[in-house]
Amino acid sequence: METKELILKKALDMFAKSGYDSVSIRDIAKAVNIKESSIYYHFKNKQDILDSLVEKFESHMKELTDMLQASMSDSHNVNAFSWDWLREFYFEQYLFDTFCNQMMRFMMIEQFHNENMRMLYERYLFELPHKIQTQSFMMLSKLGILSEQQAIKVGNDFFASITMLTFKYLLNGKLTKTKKEAFSEESFTYINRMLQED
Repeated sequence: METKELILKKALDMFAKSGYDSVSIRDIAKAVNIKESSIYYHFKNKQDILDSLVEKFESHMKELTDMLQASMSDSHNVNAFSWDWLREFYFEQYLFDTFCNQMMRFMMIEQFHNENMRMLYERYLFELPHKIQTQSFMMLSKLGILSEQQAIKVGNDFFASITMLTFKYLLNGKLTKTKKEAFSEESFTYINRMLQED
């Protein structure tokens, strides 16, 4: 791993555990095992490290959203919506992804101290997931599997369930394989129950 990427990784590790203000440039340099002055070859200051992390996260989210939109654009493809699709795009590449998980934890901490981070927290933990999940269930409406009204209801119910499970398993303590498996199992139990009810 290049030094610049290692600086970002170690900084995020610490930010996600202790918050931005509790971590110094000296702490980051020590974690990377370089001189403090060497940080400044790569970043202007600690704020520049934070800005780079946010930019990297938003770039990842844009790529992921673009892939989701492309996948959902073919409303006649019944295979476009599947558990594998949901697991791959939404679980593996977002909720279970180490970088994304740490960014979500960091946003949870910083929402109380930084208005920009609070806005990111609302956007990426609530607004965008709700939009994506609603669009996903609207695909089932286009395919004739659910009515539009049912799709909206199931989408809202699923969003509420996924949000609760995210906080229960993925943003609570260390992210482990066991927690990911429990999250997946409960998520699919919820969705199957909702689809059966509707």
